[in-house]
Amino acid sequence: MRIIGGQSRGLKLATPRGREVRPILDRVRESLFGILRREVPEACVADLFAGTGVIGLEALSRGADRCLFIEKDPRCIGTIGENIRRARCAERCEVIRADVFRTADRLAGHGPFDLIFLDPPYRIMRSERHHSRVMDLLERLGGPGGLAEEGMVILRLPSDITVPGQVGPLTQIDRRRYGGMRIAFWKRQIP
Repeated sequence: MRIIGGQSRGLKLATPRGREVRPILDRVRESLFGILRREVPEACVADLFAGTGVIGLEALSRGADRCLFIEKDPRCIGTIGENIRRARCAERCEVIRADVFRTADRLAGHGPFDLIFLDPPYRIMRSERHHSRVMDLLERLGGPGGLAEEGMVILRLPSDITVPGQVGPLTQIDRRRYGGMRIAFWKRQIP
C-alpha cells in the first residue's frame, strides 16, 4: 500500500499482518480524493477507525494542515505511528488509542474538523445494534465542535447497507459505489 498523491506520492506504508484491516483500494482513494480536491488543502482532518492511517496520511500528503487519528486496536496504533514516521509528518498528527463510539464527544477539543473520515468495520455496519450506533455517531459528529460549519463527513460502508438521507443535522449530499463498498458524503443541513 502506498500514498498515491501529493508530496508523499509513492511512499510505501506499513500494514498490520493477520488483522481485519481493509485498506481502501488505490483506485477508490484516487476517486475519493478527486471528489475532495477542493476541500483537502489546509483542512483539519479526523480519521476515525483509522486502521493503517492511510486516509489521513493521504489527506496530509495532499495539503491538509493536520490530522487526528482514532483507533482502538493496539497493533493498528503501532502501524499508524510507523506510517506517520515514514511520512515525516508527526508535527501535524495526533493519534488517540480509543473506541471511536466512546470518544466522539471529546472531538470538540481537537476540532472543529473540515473533513471527518468514518470507516467502521463492516461487521459493525452489518449488526443492527451497531449500525444504529454508527448512525448515532454520525449525528453526534455533525454537532457543535465536531464538524466545521462547511465541513463534510465521509462514511465508508458495504454497498448492501442502506443509510437514511438525513441523520440529525447532517444531509447526505452524494454517494458513490465501488464494487462491494459505498462511500456516502454528508454535510450540515443549511437552514
